[in-house]
Amino acid sequence: MCYADATQLACHDCLETAANEVANLSICEYRKTAIIHYDACFLRYSNQTFISIYQNFQPFCLQTPVANMAGPDFLNSSSVLSLIFSMTTDASNLEQKYASNKTEYMANQTMYGLVQCTRDLIAEDCKKCLESYVASAIESKPNCSDQLGARIMGPNCYIRYELYSFNVATYTANLPSPPLPLPPPSTPPVPAVSPNHQGSISIWTVTAVVTSVFGGFLLVSATSILLWRRKQKRKNGTGNVETNVELILHPNAEYQVFDLDTLRKATYNFSEKNKLGQGGFGPVYKGTLPNGENMAVKRLCGSSAQGLRELKNEVQFLAKLKHKNLVQLLGCCIQNKEHILCYEFLPNGSLDKILFTMDPLKRSEFGWKARYKIIEGIGRGLHYLHEESRIKIIHRDLKASNILLDRDMIPKISDFGLARFFAEDQTHIDTSIIAGTFGYMAPEYALHGNFSAKSDVYSFGVLLLEIVTGQKNSSFAGSGRPLNLITNAWKHWKNNTVDAFKDPMLDDVYLEEIIKCVNIALLCVQEDPTMRPDMVLVNRMLTGGAIPNVPNTWRDYSTSED
Repeated sequence: MCYADATQLACHDCLETAANEVANLSICEYRKTAIIHYDACFLRYSNQTFISIYQNFQPFCLQTPVANMAGPDFLNSSSVLSLIFSMTTDASNLEQKYASNKTEYMANQTMYGLVQCTRDLIAEDCKKCLESYVASAIESKPNCSDQLGARIMGPNCYIRYELYSFNVATYTANLPSPPLPLPPPSTPPVPAVSPNHQGSISIWTVTAVVTSVFGGFLLVSATSILLWRRKQKRKNGTGNVETNVELILHPNAEYQVFDLDTLRKATYNFSEKNKLGQGGFGPVYKGTLPNGENMAVKRLCGSSAQGLRELKNEVQFLAKLKHKNLVQLLGCCIQNKEHILCYEFLPNGSLDKILFTMDPLKRSEFGWKARYKIIEGIGRGLHYLHEESRIKIIHRDLKASNILLDRDMIPKISDFGLARFFAEDQTHIDTSIIAGTFGYMAPEYALHGNFSAKSDVYSFGVLLLEIVTGQKNSSFAGSGRPLNLITNAWKHWKNNTVDAFKDPMLDDVYLEEIIKCVNIALLCVQEDPTMRPDMVLVNRMLTGGAIPNVPNTWRDYSTSED
């Protein structure tokens, strides 16, 4: 189902992404039931029927990036509750099962809202679902109820409220028609997987499954069109896939092409004992070659086409990049439907494992000198990507888990699966699909799909605050610190109490340098991307250059939709 605040293009792209990824997400492997939320839609499947059944699942809250704290029980205030409950009554009685409205929140401030149920729910269950989600959000404070903007979502309904207007779809029953169905079979239907298509799923069987699982003409029509388009692409795009493979495996490539048997032996057949962790695109294993060289082996999950896209994206970036603070690509393997990437082995793992550990001994050993060296290294790596490499690159997913540490604790930026090329004269790119990690995303990207080098600068600022405090900056309910890190940094800066903001494990002897880093971080996470420094200036400030003052007045959230 697409959320009613998604544009038609965003809905289409989201459904296409969902259809491509549902079979490829490692977290869904072998699971008989799953609910996967995207920015514009959600997908649900199960081996048990859930059509027209309201199930009282615990919803989760996704706060608007960089939203202001409103104070305790904001969601429980009369004006906000009145808005939500009036929309609840409307939505439950409307055919489209969604409603939007607005109300005056404070002087010169308007609160905008949207509520939505899946269209298979009866009016009573729709109302019950929305009311229970509000109650759950209020009880979960401070994770959701004290935020000025949030989305509360689950498998049956959806709530959104903001201090700015946002798109709401105009309901229409005149939907595009799906391709005409095949004549009904005279015999019982065949299994979904057709051997004539080498395991691909018949468009008509899938449409029938979607009809029984989701109900609702809107999603059935969208899915029918989507799958028909995917099938046409698959039919007509074979040559493109073969060309991609030839380019990746070209003998003059700047990386080694490994044999699958070599990698199986190196990882003991991808055994659990050799598993280093789970990346965004698949599990990572430690491999040892016959010459004794260690490497990290990433086994990409998913279908042949999806795995090839992910492999190509990493290869086309990392093969061209050579820098001390970027992870080094050693090679790849495309064989027997396997898509594998091989990197240098970094024995200290990812930054998040050390920075956010609950082990006090390990944290006490992670002192300021080591942290500052990591900050400087990440800064140099980003500067190289933005300014000095053969191609200008925006990483788009800079976060603690994507910073790897070598034996000497030198940081290396990794995971270029979401990275994008930039032309020399290009300043920004607009996209309808938001990919990355909430909490690290710049507001112009998270809200409008607009990203640039300044989006990476914002992520660097968030990461800098995490290194200073040893605290995660998380967007999701249940984390305990949802998007408060930036707000807290500003409050402590304004009150001249940065010493109380830093990680208590850090020695006060480095307080001056810590204060400098908080200053730089606050400059990096400013709402207006044009006000953020570029990485050239950031590195100059880190190495002793003059630092501009943080603005006297701070707006960490204020935006509007065009």
